[in-house]
Amino acid sequence: MSAARGFASYLPALLIGAVGGAVFLYLRMPLAWMLGSMVFVGIAVLAGLNRRLPLRVHPHLRAAMIVVIGVMLGSAFKPDMIERAREWLGLVALMLVYVPVATALCYVIFRRFAGLDPVTSYFSATPGGLQEMTLVGEHYGGDGRSIILTHALRIFLVVMTVPVYFRFIERLDVPPMAQGAHLWQMLPLEGALLIACGAAGWFLARLLRIPAAVLVGPMLVSAIVHLLGWSSASPPPELVAAAQVVMGAALGCRFVGTPLREVGRIAAWAAFATFIMLALALGLTVGFAERVGINREALILVLSPGGMAEMSLVALGLGVEVAIVSSMHVFRIAVVVIAAPMAFRLLGLKRDS
Repeated sequence: MSAARGFASYLPALLIGAVGGAVFLYLRMPLAWMLGSMVFVGIAVLAGLNRRLPLRVHPHLRAAMIVVIGVMLGSAFKPDMIERAREWLGLVALMLVYVPVATALCYVIFRRFAGLDPVTSYFSATPGGLQEMTLVGEHYGGDGRSIILTHALRIFLVVMTVPVYFRFIERLDVPPMAQGAHLWQMLPLEGALLIACGAAGWFLARLLRIPAAVLVGPMLVSAIVHLLGWSSASPPPELVAAAQVVMGAALGCRFVGTPLREVGRIAAWAAFATFIMLALALGLTVGFAERVGINREALILVLSPGGMAEMSLVALGLGVEVAIVSSMHVFRIAVVVIAAPMAFRLLGLKRDS
């Protein structure tokens, strides 16, 4: 009976998150399940509903869903990426310029103007995924709630500018959730291989003490498996949607105890930092699109810091360079997740005492 009550205590946040995801899916918002879940749970927490209902997500469930996200990111790597690698050297070079410059500019904003501590400022400034930078930032002692808020604002603003522009101005139908073979269509052997990628990646990354092992390990093993052509499958949309609901609910629950005044203060600077990232992306697009041999629409999607899922779906709707856009965003996430902690250690940044 006590176990049942313990399980039931985690249901409110998941149910609220699922409702939020369904609403965002109905509105056809990109990354609907995660953003909808995070927004609805976050609003519930900030409105004080957590004083009446337990709003929390079991850490083991959250870890399992992070593994799913890691395998999904790795599945975006395809064998032909190796053959076409030389064609994308210019894009790789631009991305290697964009990531550190954007990070440095936004670090100054968060550190000197927003008044965040060095660790939180650094991992808030990196143009990586919301869940990735939250995991790594907390690992080094940063304020997870501030990191979540800054990256959530970045995602929202990019989603409300680039993809929404293509959808409502260009009248393109941008899918709101992951595509691919459904759960009931997946072959047992393919499913078993994806599960093995997640389990082996998590185990090896923990064994090697890689930061954010639960995410980075499955992503790397899945990427190797897909690059070698051993599998072309990715986690089914239903499982990815469930993972996004859980992740979004867990992120929304992080705002428990956060004053609205703090949310407003950080949000203003996060919006300004996002504007800087988009301006830098636009500047590089205008200056280098012709030199790297790619049209401006595709390059702005490559450099926009909105996440692989959002930008890849927009590229699919546009019908422009889907493989390049998705591959470069996978590359950006990999660079940020792997290189950001290494650069952090080299810089010797520490949380204020």
